[in-house]
Amino acid sequence: MRKNIVEDPGLFSNAPQSPQISAVYEDAEELTELLVTYFKEGIEGGEYCLWISPDKLAVDGAKSELKKAGVDIEHSLASSQLEILQANPFPENLTFLASAVKELAENGYKKALSGGFSGFRTNFDFKNAGDSLKPCLETCGEAVETVVFENNKSLTFLCTLPLEELPGRLLLELMEESDVFAKRKGKWKRLRNLEGKIELENIFLKAEKDIEAANSTKNGLIMNMSHELRTPLNSVIGFSDLLLEGAFGSLNTRQSKYVSNILISGKNLLEIINNLLDISRLEAGERRLNYEDVDIASLIGEVRMSLLSLASNKKISVEVKVDASLENVRADRTKLRQILYNLMNNAIKFTPEKGRVTVSAHKKEGMLEVKVSDSGIGLSKEDHERIFMPFIQADSSTARGYGGAGLGLYIAKNFIDLHAGRVWVESEVEKGSTFIFTLPMD
Repeated sequence: MRKNIVEDPGLFSNAPQSPQISAVYEDAEELTELLVTYFKEGIEGGEYCLWISPDKLAVDGAKSELKKAGVDIEHSLASSQLEILQANPFPENLTFLASAVKELAENGYKKALSGGFSGFRTNFDFKNAGDSLKPCLETCGEAVETVVFENNKSLTFLCTLPLEELPGRLLLELMEESDVFAKRKGKWKRLRNLEGKIELENIFLKAEKDIEAANSTKNGLIMNMSHELRTPLNSVIGFSDLLLEGAFGSLNTRQSKYVSNILISGKNLLEIINNLLDISRLEAGERRLNYEDVDIASLIGEVRMSLLSLASNKKISVEVKVDASLENVRADRTKLRQILYNLMNNAIKFTPEKGRVTVSAHKKEGMLEVKVSDSGIGLSKEDHERIFMPFIQADSSTARGYGGAGLGLYIAKNFIDLHAGRVWVESEVEKGSTFIFTLPMD
């Protein structure tokens, strides 16, 4: 473990009095170092300390590091001044999160009172919080504020944030609202002075400009290369089609097999190139929608026909169920077609031979709701959010065996977001998946 250097021995205790404080860390080792400092300070101050650790291995590591830091770990545990608990899964619902945080603070307060401790401190790690990070922090802050500590008992609730998941703008907002702790030049410090904030803001602004310039160069390169690749690739696909149709004479079984492989590979490569182009356009800020009245039943049927060959090769049935009373939807037809294509193509791709894919559409609470269900390999709960990120597939060797670049769902989600819609997945491993998206009807 790296050497733990603290500029201020009472670093957390001397912070302006606020029940909730935040700290950023780079990796698991730095997080442990931070929490050792935090809880050692609490133990020495006579507080009841509840260390919430991610897993059993980390629990053992926490005890070891506290002991190295000079804490009498056996006495602290035996006297119930210190408890180290394995964390429960992160509550996704903000109401559940608020309830969990409030219960945690209230129980800690009761133990601090009954044990004669000077206060209570605990921690909460916000790893993998994603876009809900800021609402989660606000929810925690509100829940903690509702717990009233009396009899000179203090409450400290440390929210730890992984730096790699923390947008620079959000960090600056947190610094404006309260103090944030971070390790700078080998020392844990409170980013409290104006000079430090200005310095950090300048670093983020420069990094942001550098990223924008790099993205612009990358997008330009991808768009130019994609256009250059599509022309010869379309020729390969076109001539492969002609050969399979017997336009230049009949092929024997072996030749047909090889030409068919060329055609399939060419189409797969073209799909990846088209997806890269779509992503480049999105990142370049091309987010305009050309609204028109779209017959959703007709569009789903059109997409189904374009994927019929792929489904037939795997003997997969593709069933369409559209509510007969469903009226036209106002949407960008091209982008809506791409959404449907990506979701249906994904369903067929991850469904074993002789499986089934069902596409349904109906009106629900003034919104168009479309479901694409399959009898495929399914997804674990941990992958429900990840798979909408670029270049991500379900984290299993089984899923990777189906190929693809992991771009289709990311593009579909972005196009749905542009329409002010929403997309999510309901799935279990080995029980298939249902991708659901909603769009405003008008």
